[in-house]
Amino acid sequence: MTDRVLIAIVKGGLGNQLFIYATARALALKTGRSLYLDAVRGYVADDFGRSYRLNRFGIDAALMPESWRVAPNLRHPRAKLIRALNKFLPKKWRFYVAERSDTRPGELLKHGCKAKRVTLLGYWQDEAYFTDCASRLREELCPPMPDSSAVRARGERFRGIESVFLHVRRHRYSPLLDVGYYQKAVDKACAELLSPVFVIFGDDIEWVVNNVDFRGASYEPQDYDSGDELTDLWLMTRCRHAIIANSSFSWWAAWLGGAAGSERRVWAPSRSGLPLKRAEGWEPVEAEPA
Repeated sequence: MTDRVLIAIVKGGLGNQLFIYATARALALKTGRSLYLDAVRGYVADDFGRSYRLNRFGIDAALMPESWRVAPNLRHPRAKLIRALNKFLPKKWRFYVAERSDTRPGELLKHGCKAKRVTLLGYWQDEAYFTDCASRLREELCPPMPDSSAVRARGERFRGIESVFLHVRRHRYSPLLDVGYYQKAVDKACAELLSPVFVIFGDDIEWVVNNVDFRGASYEPQDYDSGDELTDLWLMTRCRHAIIANSSFSWWAAWLGGAAGSERRVWAPSRSGLPLKRAEGWEPVEAEPA
C-alpha cells in the first residue's frame, strides 16, 4: 500500500455503485493512490434495503479497514462536521470531497492533492469522470456470468440476433418516463435496424406490453426478479442495442455492452430528470420526465 489513499463511500443501488467505483478507480489511477471502498456507512438504515454488490465484480480495490472509520453512518454529527469543515479548507488540502450540483469532472484532480487520505462521497453519474479508463473498467466491471446454462444460452441467442433491450423503471421511482419516449425510441429502432427483436426488462413489463406498439417487430418480455439483478445486467449487456430508462442500472448495461465506436446503438432520454448524463455517441430521444 502506498501512503496516499483514496476512500470511496459506496451507496445506492447497483448502477450507482458502478458509477462510484468507476470514478474512484479512475481517480486513483491518475493520482497513484491506493483505492479503498467503504461498503458499510452508506447502507446503515438504507430506505430501500439495498446492499453492497461490487464484491461480485473483478474490481481492483480493498475494503476500508474499520480502524479508519470516523463515523458510523452518513447522518452522524461527526460526519456532518467533517463535511462542513472541509468547505473552509483550500481545495488541495480537502480530505473529504462531497459531490455538489456544480462539480465538474476535471475538478476532482484539484481536490485533496496535498492530503494523504482523501474520501469521496457522491454518485458521479457522468462518463467524463472515467472515460480515459474505459477499456480497463469494462474489463473490471464485466458482469458475472450466470450459473444457469439456460440463461447463458439465452444470452448467446441475444448476441446472435438484432436484439434491442428495452428497460423500464416505474415502481417506487421518480421521475417517470412517459410512454411517448419509449414509443419514439422503438420507432427509431424499427426504422434503423433490420428485423429488430425487443427484449423487455424492468419492474413493470406489463405496462410496456400494454402501451408500446412494436410495429409488428418481435418482442420478448423477461421475467423480473428484484433479487437477481445481476442476471438481468448480464443479459442486457448481451443484447446488441439498447433503449435505456432514466436509470443508472440500464445506463451501465448499455455502456458495458459496447465500447465507444462499436456498432451498438443506444437510444437514451434527451432529459432524464436526474443528474444522469448520456454517454458519448448515444442518440437522444425526446423525453418529458414527470
